[in-house]
Amino acid sequence: MSRWYKALYQIGVTPWEEDPHGPAADQLSTLFLREEQDRPPSGRQALDLGCGSGIWSVVLALRGWRVTGVDIVPKAIRRARARAAGVGAEVSFVQGDVTALSTLDIQRGFRFLLDLECFNHLNEEQRAAVGQEVTAIAAPDATMLMLVWAPGRRGPLPAGASRAEVEAALPHWTVIAEDAYADASMLPWWVRNAKPRFYRLRRDPAEDLE
Repeated sequence: MSRWYKALYQIGVTPWEEDPHGPAADQLSTLFLREEQDRPPSGRQALDLGCGSGIWSVVLALRGWRVTGVDIVPKAIRRARARAAGVGAEVSFVQGDVTALSTLDIQRGFRFLLDLECFNHLNEEQRAAVGQEVTAIAAPDATMLMLVWAPGRRGPLPAGASRAEVEAALPHWTVIAEDAYADASMLPWWVRNAKPRFYRLRRDPAEDLE
C-alpha cells in the first residue's frame, strides 16, 4: 500500500484528500465543535492518523488544538509541513506507520484521534494493529472520529468497512455516534456510492493496556 501512495503523491494525484472548503467542511466543523465543547483548552491534544498533506491537521491547529499528524509517505509529510508553515500553524508532523505508533517519537495521552479514510485502506491485520496502537497511546477518556466507506468491491479503490468491522478492530472503544456524510451528492460518484459515514468512538476508561 505504501508504494502505491508514494507513487500517487509523486505524480500529484491525491483524490482522497478533502478540500478544507469542500463538501465536508461544514460537517467537520460541527463535529470538531462537538469535541471542543466536551473538553477545556488544556485537554485538546489531537492525533491525525494518515494525515496526508496535513489539511485537517492544520484546520484543527488553527482551532486551537495541539496536533500531531502521522503519515507513512515522506512527500505527504513534507507537503504537510509546508502547508502548516504557510499559515503559521504549529503542528508536529511525523513520518511513520499508523500500525506501529508505539515505535514513533510521539507523545501519549491524546484526547482526540482523527482518521479520515485511513482505516479504509488497511487490511484486517493492519486494522487490528491500529486498534491496539491507538488504545495504547490514547487518554482513558479519548474520543476518535472516523470517516469510513461502506464495504464493497471497488477494484483499486478502498474496500471500506462495516460498523461491525470498525468495532472488531477497536474492541476497547465504543461507537457513541454515527452520522451519514451530509453532502454526499457533491462527491464523485465512486465515493458517493460508497456511502461514507462518520463514526465517533469513545475509549473505554476501564481498559488499561499499560
